[in-house]
Amino acid sequence: THAWGRGFPFVDSGTIRTGAQRIMALVATGSGISVDRWCSPSSTGRPRSANERSAQSCDVRRPDAAIHNVETKPVPIRICFMKYRFRSGIAMLAMTAAAAVAGAQPTAVRADTSDLRVDGLLAQSRAALGGTALDRRTVLRLDGRVTQGGLSGTGTRWLEIGGSRFAESYATPPVEGGDGFDGSVAWNRDGSGLVWVDGGAAGRAQAISGTFVGNDALWSANRGGATVSWGGTKSAKGTDYDSLVVSAPGADLPFELWFDRVTHLPVRLTQSVGPLSAATTYSGYRRFAGIMVPYTLHTQTSDGNTWDAAITSVAVDPPDAQTQLAKPDSNVHDFSIAGGATQTEIPFDLVENHVYLDVTLNGKGPYRFVFDTGGANIVDPQVAQEIGASGKGSVQGGGVGAATESVSFAKVATMSIGAATIENPLFAVAPVRRGFGIAGGRPIDGIIGFEVLSRFVTAFDYAKRVVVLALPGTMRVPAGAGVVPFVFDGQQPQFACAIDDVAAQCTLDTGARDSITLLGPFVAAHPQVTPPTLTAKTVTGFGFGGPAFGRLGRLRSVGIGPFVVPQVVADFSSQTQGAFAMPFVAANVGGNLLKRFDLVLDYGASRMMLTPNALFRQPDFYERAGLFIVNREGAKVVYDVRPDSPAAAAGIVKGDVIATLNGTEAASRSLDDVRNAFLAKPGTIVRLGLTAPDGAAKSVRIRLADGV
Repeated sequence: THAWGRGFPFVDSGTIRTGAQRIMALVATGSGISVDRWCSPSSTGRPRSANERSAQSCDVRRPDAAIHNVETKPVPIRICFMKYRFRSGIAMLAMTAAAAVAGAQPTAVRADTSDLRVDGLLAQSRAALGGTALDRRTVLRLDGRVTQGGLSGTGTRWLEIGGSRFAESYATPPVEGGDGFDGSVAWNRDGSGLVWVDGGAAGRAQAISGTFVGNDALWSANRGGATVSWGGTKSAKGTDYDSLVVSAPGADLPFELWFDRVTHLPVRLTQSVGPLSAATTYSGYRRFAGIMVPYTLHTQTSDGNTWDAAITSVAVDPPDAQTQLAKPDSNVHDFSIAGGATQTEIPFDLVENHVYLDVTLNGKGPYRFVFDTGGANIVDPQVAQEIGASGKGSVQGGGVGAATESVSFAKVATMSIGAATIENPLFAVAPVRRGFGIAGGRPIDGIIGFEVLSRFVTAFDYAKRVVVLALPGTMRVPAGAGVVPFVFDGQQPQFACAIDDVAAQCTLDTGARDSITLLGPFVAAHPQVTPPTLTAKTVTGFGFGGPAFGRLGRLRSVGIGPFVVPQVVADFSSQTQGAFAMPFVAANVGGNLLKRFDLVLDYGASRMMLTPNALFRQPDFYERAGLFIVNREGAKVVYDVRPDSPAAAAGIVKGDVIATLNGTEAASRSLDDVRNAFLAKPGTIVRLGLTAPDGAAKSVRIRLADGV
């Protein structure tokens, strides 16, 4: 995410935009580059434009008082994978809501907007930044050098000073794209020309907040409509700073702004989204057209990623400014279906509620990919090497767990799914085989998601086990279907739902195997949805970042559009880090619930169509032994045993290796085949031969039972 000037980068995902999010505007959404204004006289020796000559004549001296470097505590800019999914992304790096220094959310000492300390600091900082020069309604174009995630390139940003609009583009090969806020919506554009609107609360808040400071709206009349409170004294490296907590109009997240006590210039901005946060520092201030602007920006995130920008040129009121500030039309022409057909049908295997299908890359394969509405293009490094797509750059990516993985980026010449082809798609290169292979029912080579879904109208026919990809405008609404509108939370569909009759917002995730996962912030705010009885805390999923923990319980109902599914088994997430600890979204709806419908997704029209199938009235249930098993080089290892479960009663412990299952060798069976044995009817006896962690052999009998 490029954060130019006094704006700041965020990661997506819903999430905060920051380098990686920016860095793959493909894989996530982002309105990242918060370009502020920078100016510097041209030093290239080439002829200067009138605007450049004007910039050259401005006062470029540093302020007399030194701008202190502020130490920043790493804050998270991460690529989030929900189960099998990139969330906030590769371009997705997402942000959070805790204050960067303490790791807690900014807290105002008082919220009284008449606080004399607030009034005084804003008056001092306005004078330091340029005073009445800030009142001129003008548009600045800034060009600069950008380094993020091991990738270097250039970026351009257009800012409406005193207004709410901005737009930016960036090229840090192989990642290219753009984003902006047109005063109404936050939009994103990938390198192919695909444009989409981020309708999630986090994405909108990040776009508005970054622009609010970058455009100097905070110092306009009536503080631009913002609520501002005193944030107290902050300290770093022995230096004290004044701080304000600002809630911009239309943004659901506050941000914290630090000011140098000598110059009264802003020197640091932090914002958080749930457990993720990012801090940007500003230095090298110079005066341009009467306004002080920082020439150097540095962003650090909680998982150790960094982003740097340096201004190289600035122009005032360029002739194309109004065009650049408007949301562009989507203009993508990189996809087709062979033979002039309008649709192609691809068979899939439903493995633990995940959609497994064949994908061909650069004419090689087929490789096995999971089709994930909560994800984006990801390919394993070994596959990337086989197809000649070398990864570039390096960022840390995380997901439902607390750990992170190194992720790079690569362009692939062609990706084919059935008769459908996409040219030059961008992929994240990440250890899918190892990271997901340990817990996936069967081996996978990668993930596809947003890049395919945003180009083709896509039907998941769970009854027939086929996916249909259709060109836009060629698929009709199925008879009897319920049509449900959605917005994009980053790149993932977010729709209105009802959880035990509580109106909420849910995300759609074909890459999650369970029915529904309730996120911690929603449950804390709505305790009435928690059933009287929950299981003990247990491992409920596994993906990038490691295991996800939760407690299982049964909801009275889940409503989606006109349909109500009763007695749904839910995972009440215990995660305090990662994707399942994010605010604004109540729950993530997974494959075990979605497979009750034939599902059609029309990303271009922002709608989904649901038609109940034969599974619609099937009672929901969960694994009946209380085991979470993983695959370690063929060995089926017990990773977790739920307390008070049939497995615990049988004496099974974490680390036991399943040697035999009902008399047959477990090593020769797939992981999903072993797990399926624990889905049999209650009362079924399952015989296991185990090898304990100390090497001792033992035999146990498990009587399956419903624990939820």
